[in-house]
Amino acid sequence: MPSASSSFAAFSGFSRASRSWFLSAFPSGPTSVQERAWAAIGRGENALVVAPTGSGKTLAAFFSAIDRLMRRSAEDREAKGVRVLYVSPLKALAADVERNLRRPLAGVERAAPQFFLTSANAGCCSVAVQLIGFDPATDFTIRPWILESYAGDVGYGDILCGSGISVPADRRLKFYNVPCRVVGRLSPTGTGMDTAVYANIETIRAMMKNAADLDFASFQGIDPEQAISAVLVKTSPDFSPEAVAQAISAAYPDLAARPAHGMVRSVEAGLGGVTGTVGVLLFVVWLLCIGLLALAFRLVFAERRGEFAVLLISGARRGVLARIVLAEALIVSSLGAAGGVLAGAFVLLPFAALLKDSFARPYLLPDASGIALLAAGAFCAAVLSAALAALWTVRRMDVTLREDM
Repeated sequence: MPSASSSFAAFSGFSRASRSWFLSAFPSGPTSVQERAWAAIGRGENALVVAPTGSGKTLAAFFSAIDRLMRRSAEDREAKGVRVLYVSPLKALAADVERNLRRPLAGVERAAPQFFLTSANAGCCSVAVQLIGFDPATDFTIRPWILESYAGDVGYGDILCGSGISVPADRRLKFYNVPCRVVGRLSPTGTGMDTAVYANIETIRAMMKNAADLDFASFQGIDPEQAISAVLVKTSPDFSPEAVAQAISAAYPDLAARPAHGMVRSVEAGLGGVTGTVGVLLFVVWLLCIGLLALAFRLVFAERRGEFAVLLISGARRGVLARIVLAEALIVSSLGAAGGVLAGAFVLLPFAALLKDSFARPYLLPDASGIALLAAGAFCAAVLSAALAALWTVRRMDVTLREDM
């Protein structure tokens, strides 16, 4: 087996990105065979590499071609034609080449490009909104959300609007003079995504090209075909987002790879703290309500103690008195709970927008079924509280009546 060279002088003719790519995939550095081959190729000489298996012959020849591909100008990228012709005598060898090229991206299960654009407040645009372009073939973040309300294909000129955007009756909008057809509206999220418009990347690139033709300064000198705002990466189950981000940053130094779960976890932590605090407060309020109801029932019983004593003297059993108290408590609590739920709805629903603006975090009201479920839960909790308070009153009533007898 050839020994790895301790000197990386052979990288002097390569770009920084190529050098970082190689070292992230092969931390031990190039072999002596690779160093000598790169030096000859760098001088423009013909090279014939004869070396044992495992000495790095493939990248000895291929790496220079990779570096030249990465150095291509924008005009050269547009030109069609063959840049590198690699002839492999064995299928297994071709598979090894592909594996070596993909090694720095181990842990990347899927990658989806996105492009962010803001429409102008001008005649070329129907409304000023955030425009988000995505690739339906590779996307794994927006597409699942879209499928909740639209199952068709998102073609050129098709757009989907967030729930916070007003859609005209003809379902037609225009952005940078690109006519668009609204094919669906997305379900609300309680975030800024509700005020954005989504289209495929081809549509967004056409908008960007038109924006440059309309002399918008921020779009001058940018090639729409090469412009990408972000690439979202889905990591493989066996890899951590931090490790994949570090590998991508090492392979492509000009890019900034950041794991997104840290931001999500901070939001989750904040929401978890708010939820825990609200839960404790609700439990304390519930106990106070039971105590106040028990006190109220106790006062009512004190006023009606003579009435209950007469019933006992008349032959009524204590169980009958207990059922009377419980029935009255359930009737009163049911009416009160229903009134409280309705009052809460009248207060909460009209001020939902104000609550959303007041929160520093995403806020979203449940749908109709969710609100109905919450109302039913509140109603049952109120009736249960009254029942518990009434049971305590019944027990105290039995003791008091015995003392009076």
